Amino acid sequence: MKEAYYFSHDSNARHDPKITAMRGVYGSEGYGWYWILVEMMRESDGYKLDMRSKYAYYAFASQMQCGSDTAHKFIQDCITEFDLFAADETHFWSASLLRRMEKKEEKSEKARKAAEARWGKKTAPDKGSSEDVGNDECDLDANAYAYESKNDALKESKVKESKRNKNKLKNNTPKIKFAEFVSLTQDEYDKLVLAHSEDRTKRMIEILDNYKGSKGKKYASDYRAILNWVVKRVEEEEQKGGYRQAQPFGGGQAASSKHDANSQAQASQDSWSFTDSGSNQQDRQEGERRGLPGDSQGSTGAGSKYDMFVRR
Repeated sequence: MKEAYYFSHDSNARHDPKITAMRGVYGSEGYGWYWILVEMMRESDGYKLDMRSKYAYYAFASQMQCGSDTAHKFIQDCITEFDLFAADETHFWSASLLRRMEKKEEKSEKARKAAEARWGKKTAPDKGSSEDVGNDECDLDANAYAYESKNDALKESKVKESKRNKNKLKNNTPKIKFAEFVSLTQDEYDKLVLAHSEDRTKRMIEILDNYKGSKGKKYASDYRAILNWVVKRVEEEEQKGGYRQAQPFGGGQAASSKHDANSQAQASQDSWSFTDSGSNQQDRQEGERRGLPGDSQGSTGAGSKYDMFVRR
């Protein structure tokens, strides 16, 4: 950034008789042109503007935002009619600006010499001398300069310290392990839940955890990794038919259901076997009554044709 040069500007400059006359002809636009030219002089070597080039007035017009003929006429009027600028064959300038800048340069030079004397530990002159009186004024300027420099350095230091504290606080935010290989701050997790729902967030963490665990991959920020590619992976899963979140095994319900089914099947078999056993017993009794061979052997004999269905 280019250095911003300073020059004093009276707050009541608009009431100066010369400027008032110029404003009577060119209005507020002319007042703006005047200060644009003075600012250009402040930035120029010797505080004077060179008008020797045939394109000089085009350059002035570019800054004044007007035509080159208008710029030429305004500058010439400020020189010859309003006595706001002085000129020779090559340059024009503001006598008021020159006086102000000479005073500023003298003051700056005194402050510079006083600072050199102070920091260079030069021998001070005898008190009461004219040189001592002048140095007293220089000391005041040097002290003021040193005070301003110290304040500027202090402000800059505070700004840098504030930035360091903010970065340190940001980097020291604790992270929580939401899976074996995935860690997020609570704020990062809450942002994911707010944007994608809690179920999707858990699925994202599961995908990233499996990927990091199987690949040995590490990320500076798991949160950024999720935003970068895991979100898209979950969206693709849902487009293909969704995903089923694994349910933890409870141990009771599934085992109970299996036991109930087995119990019902066994009860049905027992009931059927009991009926068949009862029928088998009746057949043996009927055989004994009729005297049929082999039927009276009971449980120790070969048994009836239904014995194979009886539960033992």
